[in-house]
Amino acid sequence: MLALDGLRSARVTGLSEMPWHTEVDLQHDVILYRNRELTDPVTLTYAEKTLRRSQARFVNRAALTPQIDLGSYQCNAVIDWIDIYFELSRRTQYWKLNDRIEKLTGRKEFPEALDLGEGKTATCYKLRVQEPDLGAVRKVLDDLESVYGLAKPVGIRGIEISLDFYPKSPSEDARARMHGVLVRHFFPSTRILKSSRMWPRFMPGSVEKTDYTVSRNDSDSSLDIGGRMTPGMDRQALYGSTYYVGERDDPRAFWRIQNKVLDKQNKAAGTWDELPDDKKRARIEVTLGREGCREIGLEQFSDLETLKITRLQKGFFQFMKPTFAIVRPGSARPGSAAVKRKVEEYRKERFLNAGVLGLQIREDAKEELRALEMPTIRRWHRMSGTKMPLKLRAGAGAYGTMIAYEELTRMVERALAGLQREVRGEMSE
Repeated sequence: MLALDGLRSARVTGLSEMPWHTEVDLQHDVILYRNRELTDPVTLTYAEKTLRRSQARFVNRAALTPQIDLGSYQCNAVIDWIDIYFELSRRTQYWKLNDRIEKLTGRKEFPEALDLGEGKTATCYKLRVQEPDLGAVRKVLDDLESVYGLAKPVGIRGIEISLDFYPKSPSEDARARMHGVLVRHFFPSTRILKSSRMWPRFMPGSVEKTDYTVSRNDSDSSLDIGGRMTPGMDRQALYGSTYYVGERDDPRAFWRIQNKVLDKQNKAAGTWDELPDDKKRARIEVTLGREGCREIGLEQFSDLETLKITRLQKGFFQFMKPTFAIVRPGSARPGSAAVKRKVEEYRKERFLNAGVLGLQIREDAKEELRALEMPTIRRWHRMSGTKMPLKLRAGAGAYGTMIAYEELTRMVERALAGLQREVRGEMSE
């Protein structure tokens, strides 16, 4: 189990000089490690400060914000690859298509035949284009149509889009801190938590080949609820590992977050290229399947001309910050106040270990536990002649008591807007 170095809280000293935060009350230090040997520790500090908001769900609450200067990073959005499906009007062999593509682009793309028949010919093909120049892809498709004809409009069945965070002053520490921020604040939606197989995990893990950040027990539901609520059983994602959310080949989406220092990896051959320092970066990438593409309005290749890539932010690249109740002296009976403070300590520890997704898993477990215990609670109130207290509705919405991580959100929005302009420019060539 990785050490959190506390959940250490102390009065902040010196942070008033940091221009990106004010009104800081407490700080919490998280020690990040590169690998399971706990080498190369890097400290990520969180500042806790009281919210100044009027909404009922934020009254007497404090937020945790990482002490990281986002202005010292450059964020770029790129398309890693795109899956194109096309159906020709007459059959041909894949190598003939590849020859035409190579003559036009200078690259081998190896179209995959989907309805292979007589003479190893086909009409339906899938073409995965890596790091696509969409203007060049359009020219290829126009060429294939002129020679073989197209039976239907060219379709899109998958796409991978990445956000790259480059430290302006390259360093391992800077990438480690950004990796720590991304894995703790990434919150696409609660729908990805419906199955424990989709929960956040990282590989290689600190103990197993793959470690889940939040404990699971699929064989015993009562122990499972306990594990989901107990931060002491959590495992922090190592910054030298790859962090996953969702299931690979999910028809909607699958995410990876990594400290990218290698390129052109060939696991079978055991080869790779190490990136130069100025190309190393923290990266979050989303792979959209056919359902995910449909969700953003990307079904045909021509849709790229008007695709609003910035819309990916809400469902696929969203970042949130947690908030925590401030239990003030005299706000409750001493025993009750002590319990409430302990609960908030557990919630903070869970967030610092497993991020906002891990915190949401704990909130879901709490609701399950409440439902299981409700018959006993009702019986106790009947026997004692008391009324059930009303359930608190403040913070019961889709995001609970979380708030948007506004600085990171604006950074991501600018990067996606830049990619949108680039795509539209290439499609108009």
